[in-house]
Amino acid sequence: MTNACDIRSSTPIWEIKECPTDLCRKLCSELNISSRLATVLVNRGIDNLEKAEEFLAPSLHQLPDPYLLAGIEAAVERLTLAFRRYEKIIVFGDYDMDGISATAILVDYLRRAGFKQVDFYIPSRLDQGYGLNKAALIQARESGITLAVTVDNGIANYLEIEFAKTLGLDIIVTDHHQIPDRLPPAAAVVNPHLTECEYPDKNLAGVGVAFNLLMALRKRLRDSGLAADVNLLQYLDLVALGTVADVMPLIGVNRIFVSFGLKEINKTRRPGLRELLYTAQIKPGDQEVSARDLAFKLAPRVNAAGRVDDAGIAVELFLTRDRAIAKRNSLTLEECNERRREIEKEIKNDVDDMIAQDRSLNNAKIILLASDKWHPGVVGIVSSRVAESYDKPAILIALEDGVGRGSGRSIPGLNLIAVLDKCRDLMIRYGGHEQAVGLTVTEDNISFLRQQLETCLSDSSLIDPKPPTMMLDGILQPEEINQKLLDELQLLQPLGYGNPEPKFLLKATEITKIVKLGSSDRRHLKFTFADRKEQSVYFNGIYFNFKGTLPKTGETLDLVFTPEKNTWRGRSEIRANLIDFRLSNAKLSS
Repeated sequence: MTNACDIRSSTPIWEIKECPTDLCRKLCSELNISSRLATVLVNRGIDNLEKAEEFLAPSLHQLPDPYLLAGIEAAVERLTLAFRRYEKIIVFGDYDMDGISATAILVDYLRRAGFKQVDFYIPSRLDQGYGLNKAALIQARESGITLAVTVDNGIANYLEIEFAKTLGLDIIVTDHHQIPDRLPPAAAVVNPHLTECEYPDKNLAGVGVAFNLLMALRKRLRDSGLAADVNLLQYLDLVALGTVADVMPLIGVNRIFVSFGLKEINKTRRPGLRELLYTAQIKPGDQEVSARDLAFKLAPRVNAAGRVDDAGIAVELFLTRDRAIAKRNSLTLEECNERRREIEKEIKNDVDDMIAQDRSLNNAKIILLASDKWHPGVVGIVSSRVAESYDKPAILIALEDGVGRGSGRSIPGLNLIAVLDKCRDLMIRYGGHEQAVGLTVTEDNISFLRQQLETCLSDSSLIDPKPPTMMLDGILQPEEINQKLLDELQLLQPLGYGNPEPKFLLKATEITKIVKLGSSDRRHLKFTFADRKEQSVYFNGIYFNFKGTLPKTGETLDLVFTPEKNTWRGRSEIRANLIDFRLSNAKLSS
């Protein structure tokens, strides 16, 4: 779709980066891999043999010493003291998958290790918002709790933690968000982004920080003979879930966490996870659960609880050992997810109607809309769909009692948080990054904010007019799309953000058949292709969620795709999962 506001070109440039000959030859000979795989590794920044070996064979022994995390020594000391004193502890989590999984592993470990009483608290997204709040701190202290541990939050709660100290409540902060101007006055602050932190991997999710705390605490309690030993491998399933759901790069420590976490998931005995897999129609015995399954099938169901209900349901799902409770909670999450989908659909329809009725929005540089009918827990998801549909940045605001809470998504080439920086005086608060933002604004200021954003988007310094670049891993021939290639590419798993699916180019392929698929909108295309040089060589391709001008049978295309194995009704085939295509006379950068 052409962008009406001409912020950027939506057609990506294809660029092939070939592996240097000497390095490629060395990786091939030393690791007994093909030049195809060697090229893919180099394209991921793996430029020597040691890195390649560690990448292809991740091991728990590669995990850094958790005590390299700044603040973890103080956190372990305070928790050990709490164990000796039989103190009551509460874990303050967050309502997304990362915070939920971090809460579950910390609570479960502390209970199994023998701490006196361990509770948890997840704030309401709608009523309390993100992070600590004074009411919850007061309630915790009145119930006799003297130590609180935050997971996936706390680093920005200076005032709340200062208030907790006046109550006689110590706080240990474990977080992975960026460090604010002043650190909270906590008993300990554990965060890989602290200036003095020597931990080599800064890309941990909140659950990754929490798991490092468990490793350090377990070692201390075990070495001192204070507590029962607990096998931490059982928690890697939830570490993997939280890491993938929070879109952390699947390299380094995260690659190890997710690799071993997927192994735990594929053989899980955790009742809640088994039930969650069942409701998501995933059968570990029949298929290998992948990182993609975590991102697109499991995480949305868990996140739905925090969006439209109580995220504590999800925590209990992972904590319970009772299959009946697990089944009930899993079904509740499924209901929450269905409700979330319905709400999302209703909001998207509202937005489409508003745009259709207001012609000025067709020429606007940004879509900013508000309604008192919208659910604040879902507008973020819908704003992403709106930005994609209209090829414009979009901000949707849910109104209540004269105040709007909104969420926005950008498009490639536009730094949306930088745009909001220029409108800061019109908002109560805002935050985020280049591609996703959140904000709170009074209803009276929304029209002024819309005008100011339009003005700001005329500033070319905030916009990168260059079309995005799509990096390709090489050129394949049709006969190379076979099981041998798939088996070798399987060594790249787990795939996801930071370690994307490999993309290959196939040139001059003729379309012999096109079939539209999909239960209602029929937005998926199934192709049959033939090699122009060798007409007897046929193969199939699939393009999901196609938008644009439909190609014609007989046309010759250059394809960008990922080879994959597709199984349907007991039959398997190797096909090309198409990412992009164009007529064969298009230019290529290399």
